[in-house]
Amino acid sequence: ASLSVFAQKQVSGTVKENNNPVVGATVEVKGTNVAVVTGLSGNFVIMVPAGKNQLVITYVGLETKTVTIGDKTELEITMVQLTTTLNEVVVTGYTTQAKKDITGSVAVVKIADLKSVPGANAESQLQGRASGVTVVTDARPGVGASVRIRGFSSFGDNEPLYIIDGVPAGRLDGLNPNDIESMQVLKDAASASIYGARASNGVIIITTKKGRAGGAKVSYNMYYGTQAPGKGYDLLNSQEMADLTWLSYTNSGQAVPTTQYGNGSTPRLPDYILPAGKMEGDPAVNPALYNLNMDDINGSYLIVKANKTGTNWYKEISENAPIMNHNITLSGSSDRSRYLMGFDYFDQKSIIVHSFFKRYSMRLNTEFNIKKNIRIGENLQVRTNEDNTVDNNGNNGEGTELGMGYRNQPIIPVYDIMGNFAGSRAPNLGNASNPYASRFRAKDNRNQNLNVFGNMYAEVDFLNHFTARTSFGGQYNYNNYFFFSYKTYENSENNTGNSYTEGFNRYREWTWTNQLTYKNTFLGKHDLNVL
Repeated sequence: ASLSVFAQKQVSGTVKENNNPVVGATVEVKGTNVAVVTGLSGNFVIMVPAGKNQLVITYVGLETKTVTIGDKTELEITMVQLTTTLNEVVVTGYTTQAKKDITGSVAVVKIADLKSVPGANAESQLQGRASGVTVVTDARPGVGASVRIRGFSSFGDNEPLYIIDGVPAGRLDGLNPNDIESMQVLKDAASASIYGARASNGVIIITTKKGRAGGAKVSYNMYYGTQAPGKGYDLLNSQEMADLTWLSYTNSGQAVPTTQYGNGSTPRLPDYILPAGKMEGDPAVNPALYNLNMDDINGSYLIVKANKTGTNWYKEISENAPIMNHNITLSGSSDRSRYLMGFDYFDQKSIIVHSFFKRYSMRLNTEFNIKKNIRIGENLQVRTNEDNTVDNNGNNGEGTELGMGYRNQPIIPVYDIMGNFAGSRAPNLGNASNPYASRFRAKDNRNQNLNVFGNMYAEVDFLNHFTARTSFGGQYNYNNYFFFSYKTYENSENNTGNSYTEGFNRYREWTWTNQLTYKNTFLGKHDLNVL
């Protein structure tokens, strides 16, 4: 016979919260199923098995606490209230409230989640971060998204109202996401009523970062990544396209065109599509006959070999695109002031060749306590950006490079025998333009923008419960663009002239807000807030 004795240690203690006993808290030996519940005085006694040295204390509404026993046999354990989203302070209109006190529909966006997806603007990063908010983007670098709160509310403009540091802003595509401290979405009429008719589509309120308590602090953040275009659609190759062409004409009772694919019982792929339908050795494809005359496009004699395996147009116009961001921030505070200064550089190439977006931005937020009850401050952002993104109503239009990539027939190569562009000039091959040629010719086009946005404010506390605030802010925007339009020769529908277009626009808007607030708490539990 054998006898095993397991050494145990008796540990007693008291669990309190805010110097009050916690009744009914669970005290468990970590890693075991040994547990007890605290009594009316918050006290407990528990037997701790050998080899175990930690207790886990849990109670609804209090933060779970793990305590190391060590050599002690008596413990005094203090627990704290669990911080929940109901205690979050939410900006609603021109004031702030605890989330638990709000009766309207308000969503608080977690900024850490917002920045977990690299992007040029906060609009595109907002996708999937708040219930009832729909974000649609065509993924062009630097281009703002379409944001809808609870669907469409009118036949006109359905964009929400954006408020940045108390100042109305047209969109968020110019705001540096690294500068955002908090974001709230006011979704119903009750929450957004203070903004009037402007808030009929909802309101998105953004507060930018400010200096925190402590000495000067420098932070640097960066990321670098690559965006892959994917394989694109699985389209027909040249022979499959020829077979489909014959089948479509046959099924519709029309004569099969013999220009490119011959006059046999089945389509035959030619060696050349221009001159149409020619085979190798034909005198018409003698390179000596080649003539490209930009002064007489229609009189030019071009020779284009057929791509019998098929041109992958999506692959020709797309590429792996790098994306990077560098952000450096200097912040700090003292007894009478706080400050934050930040610089940001964002660079994103498009997966469509010869397209990019670059942004440089600077932020300066300061606040000074002139006296104990008087504060002044300012929030300022200066931004400049440059891009060369895809034109023609985004990526989704029929006339865009992506659209032309799917419309072009696979038998058409990118270049002709002399290295010039090839296209649908060859007969019976549609009227799509060469999308790679379009992007190459547009590589020097530019759109440049300068924006200054911010506000100045002053606050005065008086008569114990009153605060007067005045804020004057707005923005100034200057935009310049230029683009070239070149003669084309490779398409069935060509541009017949060269042109250069340049333009600019500028606008400014200002908002002056004055408010008086009364705040008081009665009997320690009744809050009154009058604006």
